[in-house]
Amino acid sequence: MKPTAPTSAPSRRALLGGTASLLGLSACEAPMRAGHDLRPAPVMAEPALSSPVARWLDVTDRLCGDPNAAWPRADSIALAARAMHDGLNAARPRYARWTPRAGSEPEGTGASPDVTLAAAAYTVIAARSAPTAQGEARAMLDATLAAEPSDTARTAGLALGTAIGTATLAGAGPTPPAKETFPVFSEMGRWRPAPPAGRNSYYDLSRPLLFPSRDSLLGPPPPDINSPAYLEALAETRRLGNTTSTDRTEEQADIARFWVPQLLPRNLMVVLLRRLAERPPAGGVWDIARMVSILATAHADTDVFVYGYKAHFAFWRPVTAINLGSPGVRADPLWQPLLVTPYHPEYPSGHSADVATGAYVITGLLGEFPFTHQALERQGRPTRAFPSFAAALAECSNSRIWCGAHFRPACNEGERIGRAIATQALTQVQRIA
Repeated sequence: MKPTAPTSAPSRRALLGGTASLLGLSACEAPMRAGHDLRPAPVMAEPALSSPVARWLDVTDRLCGDPNAAWPRADSIALAARAMHDGLNAARPRYARWTPRAGSEPEGTGASPDVTLAAAAYTVIAARSAPTAQGEARAMLDATLAAEPSDTARTAGLALGTAIGTATLAGAGPTPPAKETFPVFSEMGRWRPAPPAGRNSYYDLSRPLLFPSRDSLLGPPPPDINSPAYLEALAETRRLGNTTSTDRTEEQADIARFWVPQLLPRNLMVVLLRRLAERPPAGGVWDIARMVSILATAHADTDVFVYGYKAHFAFWRPVTAINLGSPGVRADPLWQPLLVTPYHPEYPSGHSADVATGAYVITGLLGEFPFTHQALERQGRPTRAFPSFAAALAECSNSRIWCGAHFRPACNEGERIGRAIATQALTQVQRIA
């Protein structure tokens, strides 16, 4: 769908992303991350949404974030971010592009960078969201077109951005990925839906954006249930993760509650955007677009690998392992985790992978710095201050033991996957010499 001539300028509310999904966040997690009680948070516009990259990212997050949508949310956000980066660098090249220039792509000479960015983002949103939800995105594009005083720059930017958005979508494949529910087993050590809900969820058979195949980061399996390593891990979660633990402190329980109900890729993106708003980079919107596209791409791949490997290994959750018992493990049908167990297999940990990906990408781009992380989905939007991303990652992984959802090896494996993805992401779209 190609944009047409501008209509009228949108309100300030539209320009700031309406309900401000990235910062107000009333959308719920996809079913693959089900089992967490996500509560609506109040609308709040702030300087982190001041750049056009952040505003378009916010709109993409909301309009393409329906958990029942054909396309995965993280994938659509990554493509919009990549299209914006490529649009800017087609109009005025500073960094290498995610998608090489096609022979049919219009020349960038004379194109407005602002219009090119907006048209590229809009093209992705229009292809990945319901037609009835696209009015706000259309109004933002119209406002950008109306603000460009040069007819030539406007026309060239619109054509260039539309072509780049189209090429970005084409590179992701012409059809949505298939979805599958997680495999269910009855034998020891294998996953089956956990109490109390006893529900299953699905994962997308998406292909990664940074790696050649879904097997690229396949690592070691979880410990064999007859091994000392498994018995040690189970004993730790059994002792610290149950509802009545006397070894877990009340602070650790509060930390577990803080980390559970979060869509971490989105919330870590907010950490990056806030830092860029506080300390604008020398390269302006070009630098912002590059950093955002790297983080969004990395987190899209985290979903691909983590949930694909959960299905591959199909390891049981602590509540099942402890309720049923196994060789060397006393069965305890009454043992319950502190918090509700998610509706998918245990290994690897998605929380650990998400935070590791964000931590290594952000520190790779900007270095370590103290920051405040906000649980945007929680009632009251509680925050926790961290001296470093390394400290936040360690706390998040520990919290998965304290809430009774994971064994330690799953957290370690999640951290390994996140670091590998971040390392690859940070090599992309380098400055043009």
